[in-house]
Amino acid sequence: MHKAAYKIMILTSRFGEGHWMVTQALKGHMERLGMQVIVVDLMAEAHPMMDAMFRFIFMQSQTMSQYGIHYYGWSYYSTRRIERTHPLVRTGFTLGKRKLKQLLLEHRPDGVISTFPYFDVSSVVRQMNKAIPTFTVITDYDLHHRWILSTTDHYYVATVELAEQMMRAGIAPDLVHVSGIPIRDQFDLYSQQYTMQSSMQNEEQVEALFHKYGLHSGLRTTLVMSGGLGAQAISNRFLRLLERIPNHQVVIVCGRNERWETELKEKFRSLSNVHVFGYVSSIHELMLCANAMVTKAGGVTLTEALAMQVPLFIARPQPGQERENARYFARHGAAVVVRQDVELAMRLCEAYNQPALLESMKRSMVSLARPYAAQRIAIDILDAMTSETYPAESSLRVSQCLAAMVNNATHTSSEDTANAAEN
Repeated sequence: MHKAAYKIMILTSRFGEGHWMVTQALKGHMERLGMQVIVVDLMAEAHPMMDAMFRFIFMQSQTMSQYGIHYYGWSYYSTRRIERTHPLVRTGFTLGKRKLKQLLLEHRPDGVISTFPYFDVSSVVRQMNKAIPTFTVITDYDLHHRWILSTTDHYYVATVELAEQMMRAGIAPDLVHVSGIPIRDQFDLYSQQYTMQSSMQNEEQVEALFHKYGLHSGLRTTLVMSGGLGAQAISNRFLRLLERIPNHQVVIVCGRNERWETELKEKFRSLSNVHVFGYVSSIHELMLCANAMVTKAGGVTLTEALAMQVPLFIARPQPGQERENARYFARHGAAVVVRQDVELAMRLCEAYNQPALLESMKRSMVSLARPYAAQRIAIDILDAMTSETYPAESSLRVSQCLAAMVNNATHTSSEDTANAAEN
């Protein structure tokens, strides 16, 4: 007899949007598989004032880093190989434990997933004599030991290299799964659709998107994700240098920063080849139009670019996980990493003058991409719980879920193609 529905608790944080976006991607697929999902921003619930202070300090660290004050980077690297027995782990990495115990008693979940590295959640579960599995989804391409305080979690990671580092740090191989980083559905679906269609269909689709956003389809296009970059990344000097690239336009996305959007629109209103947008919900469409993308090196943003195969130009990665993410992509030929806006413009110009370089970067991205991570993780977690409760039904249930995933992807791709044709 089946249990009515598995209840999953996801522990996350708003320290950067990446953790939250991964959580939402997982939540969507788990709910489609019939699971009940409870999302908890643990620090915000346990210590709201402290959470607000920490988030403010984190946001300020990105600004201060542009002036050479890298206090976040110092804290990241000084604790990068921290041991489970370190005093800081026993004291400083315990905030929120009492609240978690209350939530476990209140909601009685069948499993707990962490998309933010709080503490050893599995030990809290054991202290409460609860036999429920715990899982961790790592949201970057670098390993900080704060992610692996538990030796009994099932871990989902972006790369084979990351998995190998974890095993060397003492995590059992059977607990480490190379899944990729979960991203929003539209990236995986558009990538699949673009691969399946003919070149003529793709050209028609992209032409329609250029028209939708008021762009010039005959110009090479650089997409600048400025929401997390700020003014220093898209200065007047940077744009003047980009203007020298023949047959070229710049698309700047400001995210939810309305003041920043207004300022840039006023600043560049006389430039016909500079287009400024605020928050764009279908950002994958602009990526499909872009020949290259300038961005910060957040794990989720880089994974989205991988799915769309947009060559990456990473400006001044902040010391810490962003710098290590950037190094990983540069090491594998999928990104160009620069320190100054002058160098950024020069490297973009060089790339546009050497189309083979951009094509090589795209091929590297194809080899790095791991599509459908959210679906695969959701199914694997369902399998882990089903196998403990109903071993005989586990493989059948997973096979059915995989078949449903493929059918859903195909159906959605067909609908998107029809909608694009109508528009």
